[in-house]
Amino acid sequence: MKMTNRMPVLFIGHGSPVNTIEDIEFSRAWTAIGKDLPYPTDVLCISAHWENEGSRVTEMEKPKTIYDFFGFPPELYEKHYPASGSPELTQLVQELAKPATIGMDQQ
Repeated sequence: MKMTNRMPVLFIGHGSPVNTIEDIEFSRAWTAIGKDLPYPTDVLCISAHWENEGSRVTEMEKPKTIYDFFGFPPELYEKHYPASGSPELTQLVQELAKPATIGMDQQ
């Protein structure tokens, strides 16, 4: 994977999952950022929400949306993020992380 134009790196602390369905300052700012940035070819999202041994990168062609919360309004569970997997990005993450070992997650 050869990068010719660099995209910015964003740290987005999501706060409450309800921010996804509310019309508030945060959601309006995310919408504005999305309109201002060029369309990326890949997105790498790093999460600290998992408790397991080691680090892993998702290696699915069509990763599912994960709802790692409960007790919120039903419309929140109707939100989907139909992301496509990227075998090239998966391999790049493994290479760049060396000497650390990054496992492959198929689940």
